[in-house]
Amino acid sequence: MGETDVELAEYRKHLLLSEQKTQEDFDKTVLTLSGGALGVSFAFISNVVRGKPIVDAPLLFYAWWSWTLSVGFVLISYFLSIRALRTALRQAYAGSIYLQRPGRGFAIATDICNVLGGFLFFTGVVLLSAFVRRNL
Repeated sequence: MGETDVELAEYRKHLLLSEQKTQEDFDKTVLTLSGGALGVSFAFISNVVRGKPIVDAPLLFYAWWSWTLSVGFVLISYFLSIRALRTALRQAYAGSIYLQRPGRGFAIATDICNVLGGFLFFTGVVLLSAFVRRNL
């Protein structure tokens, strides 16, 4: 193996580790923000709305559901990610890693859950913002 091949292998390793770290950070951030957003919304109701009639309560309800589903999808993505890694490991040992998508369907499902988790977090923010605007 030449020097260029070694450098390329190291670069690939660096990219893989960077991708894994970024995905971990994304998942943790969505979990933290979704959980925190639920808490902030409860505080808003108890401190700002306090005693006033609530306007457009379904906005708040759907925001809560969005964040709850967001957390659920991120947790499911953790589970699916482990399954995808185990599947990819079996593929590597079997020599079929270059013939099939690494992690097969588990990897695809993980990606979908991550996108849904982020989208639902953002949806909850938009819904809560609309609720806050209507209730101030």
